[in-house]
Parts: sequence; structure tokens; C-alpha cells
Amino acid sequence: MRNPLARSMCVGAALTLSMAMASAAEIKVVTVGALQNGLKPLGVEFGKQGDQVNYTFTNPANLSKVLADGKFDVIIAAAPSVEDLGKSGGVQTGSMVKAVRVGIGVAVKEGAPRPDVSTPEAFKKAILAARNIVYTDPSTPNGSGVLTMRILAAAGLVDAVKAKGKQEGLGPGKELIAKGEYEMGLFNISEATIPGVVVAGPVPAPLQEYTTYDAAVMANAVNKDGAAAFLKFVTGKGAAATWKAAVIDAM
Repeated sequence: MRNPLARSMCVGAALTLSMAMASAAEIKVVTVGALQNGLKPLGVEFGKQGDQVNYTFTNPANLSKVLADGKFDVIIAAAPSVEDLGKSGGVQTGSMVKAVRVGIGVAVKEGAPRPDVSTPEAFKKAILAARNIVYTDPSTPNGSGVLTMRILAAAGLVDAVKAKGKQEGLGPGKELIAKGEYEMGLFNISEATIPGVVVAGPVPAPLQEYTTYDAAVMANAVNKDGAAAFLKFVTGKGAAATWKAAVIDAM
């Protein structure tokens, strides 16, 4: 027969674990795909403290619809989007903080020669030499296509790229590069790779342009305390190395 004391201890341990799991609150975060490679590991790390982080990743074009269809505790999105929410009362007063920024990178097929894009002159030469180029829709607010067009305009390359370029969604665009159908892509550097696609380098300064992302606690957040703690965690100094590994600049 099992020792009654041992059985009691097992029951007690199971009860303690069950209570701990029940008390772990959820933090619902709505954000964009460009930040997922940094936010996913940060969410896991934060979850070790108790509250579990649940992400909804979307693209800038669908953010408004996702916000309308769901209820969230935290938003991390392009600064203009978060600022607009602040003006309309959608986020908690005083909770808005600068989070990170993401620039544009030059994507190429893995195994193909990597162009030198380390200087503005080298970047221009690489763009002109490329057989064809794919980029995302420049009409999407806060998307990488907007930044791409600004970069090309500053470099005097808009006409050259439009003549041999293709406007495509991020996923299909990267697939075209992986298949070798397109030689080069200009995307957010933090989400420019898939198997078969690598980054030749970032667009060099002073041509580089960035999307700046802000974060805030939603006005109708269920877990306001957890949301505030999560924002402090992902924007603190301790998160900088994780952001850097994801090719995202902490602010």
C-alpha cells in the first residue's frame, strides 16, 4: 500500500500546481508580423514570471479590422496607428511608449552572389545591376513599400526599379526570390528571410528609412497590470539583445 504521507504530498503538489496555473493571467497582444521574431522569445521569457502572453500577428493593412473584431490588452504597432488610437481614446492615457524601429533590407536567393550594399554608391550600383526586383505595396500605410519608395526616391532609382520591378505581397515576394524568379527584394529587414532567402545587408545610411513602433495598454484591457508590466519588460534594457538578434533596433 502506498505511504499515506507520500500520497498526501503528491496531492498537495498537484493542487499547488493547479492553483498556480489557474492564477496565471493572460495578456492579449495585437501587433504586426515585422516584430514577431523579437516578440515571440520575449513573450516566452516574460511568461516565466507568471502571466502568459498571447499574440495576434497581422499586417498593417488589416490592423484596424483585427482591432475591431477582437479585444486586446496591449498594442504594438507603427507609431501613427498607436497615436491615432490615443487620439480616439482607444489606449490608456499615459501608457504609450516608444518600442522599436525596423529598417529595410536587401533580400537575395541563398547561394547566389551577395551584392555589396554597404554604401549608398554600392547600393545604387547593385539596384541598377539587378535583373529584376520585388517590393511590397507602397500604398499600404506603415508598410515596407512606403519606406522602399522613399529610399529609391532619395537614391534617384524609382524609375529604374519600376521598369524592372514587381509589386507583390511579402510572402509571395520572398517565394519568388527563393525560386530564383526574382533576383532581389526590398523588405522589412526583420522579416526578409525564409528558407532559401537571405539578407545581403541593410539599406545603408543615409538612404535607410525606418518604421518606428509604439506600444500602449488598450483602454479596454482586461489585464491592465499585466499589460503594463509586459510593456516595461519588452521596452527595457534587458530586451535589447533579443531585439538585436531579430534585426530590430530597440529605442
